[in-house]
Amino acid sequence: MQIENILSKLNWEVLEELSEFISQLQEGDYANLSPVLKTSSIGQHVRHILELYDCLQNQYSSGIICYDKRKRDQALETEVNAALNKIEAIQAKLDFPDKELSLKVDAGLASQLIQSSYYRELFYNLEHCIHHQAQIKIACNQLDYVQLPASFGVAKSTLDYVKQQSASFG
Repeated sequence: MQIENILSKLNWEVLEELSEFISQLQEGDYANLSPVLKTSSIGQHVRHILELYDCLQNQYSSGIICYDKRKRDQALETEVNAALNKIEAIQAKLDFPDKELSLKVDAGLASQLIQSSYYRELFYNLEHCIHHQAQIKIACNQLDYVQLPASFGVAKSTLDYVKQQSASFG
């Protein structure tokens, strides 16, 4: 399997888990501040995940990716259907060819360009999504109607390691 297919597949799968998860949520549990997270909602975490993917895809052709300059679309954090539609749109465009990119870090008055590539940024988005899924999983502890797969919010390397350990001792 070629690397772009592996990265595209892994990103597609983690986004699909996210989609299946938020499809279960009641609008209030999605949009309102989480009693567990206190300062954010599940929807805000989902918006943040999706907007980084959106930056990568929309800025790909320019060759300069700046995650700091993102739209912050309120509908993605308050409307489950808007988030589901955005996930589907992102999944449809994951398989860009690899190319050199510059990552623009915009820190107030100063900015810096860092050399990167599409594959590197796609991998970053995968890990970033899993990291936020782990936080979302914590927020779901009080939502007894939500069913999450064991893989939700767990790095693929960790899942592989656990599987390998189980096979060794099983």
